[in-house]
Amino acid sequence: MICDVNVLWPQEDYGSSVTASQLSELKNRLAVLEELGYTHVALNFRIRQGQRLPAQVNPIDLSSFSEFKDRLKLFTRVTLIVEDASQMQTVAKLQNAFDLVAVEPRTEKALTSCIVNMEVDLISLDMANRLPCYLKHKTICSATEKGVYFEIKYSDLVDTSSSTRATAISNIKQLFRASRLRGLVCSSGAKSAKSLRNYSDVANMLVLFGLDHNRSQQVFKDWPLKALLAGRLRIKSYKQVVAISGDENLIDNSLEGKNKQDATPYRHPKRRKEDKQSTM
Repeated sequence: MICDVNVLWPQEDYGSSVTASQLSELKNRLAVLEELGYTHVALNFRIRQGQRLPAQVNPIDLSSFSEFKDRLKLFTRVTLIVEDASQMQTVAKLQNAFDLVAVEPRTEKALTSCIVNMEVDLISLDMANRLPCYLKHKTICSATEKGVYFEIKYSDLVDTSSSTRATAISNIKQLFRASRLRGLVCSSGAKSAKSLRNYSDVANMLVLFGLDHNRSQQVFKDWPLKALLAGRLRIKSYKQVVAISGDENLIDNSLEGKNKQDATPYRHPKRRKEDKQSTM
């Protein structure tokens, strides 16, 4: 199972609508992803912080892609662009409407607040531009320990000029260093079908930047699936009770059985030691 958790939805905000040509182009991208071997795809709707949310929070209608029903597993994702760390109320309204919830912090305070105060699945950084702050190991690993994954978009390396590509490579290496090569997800983020690439080609490119061969496969397979599973369990579970009978939209029942530990709440290692001592 190979994932691409960032296929851009053509709608830019709630005030605009998707035209027939845009929908056709999006289906073309999905067809190309199928030919490249991808099996799980998330359609990504990007919004800026401060937008007023309508009654229908999720504008993505998966029923429009019925021709891909037995060919691709489609999910919905929202990416909230965060600039002001003091206004985070929007995320709570989005959590139950999308399969994946991601944030894109634009300042250092926003990045810290997203890690400490927000329950999200992905943190996406704009690698094509200068990062908002120097990425510290303690900050990044505190997020990965909570089950939050950091996203790398290979479109930052494909669709940009040589100078911007150099900035993206430098930022990716900085993320590798700070994360200790853990908790990473790679996706396309492509706006057109010509920017899509086979996952093995991108994996080989990431190896050149410092990622080992084993993890270069995990960023497309294991770790995106765990992020999807955590996001789906947020919607489909209640107090660790999961209803899966008759629901074809879950990732896979066998995966849920193998990764039950991903659905449990995060517990600090020190607290686990104290619990073991108390039981003894």
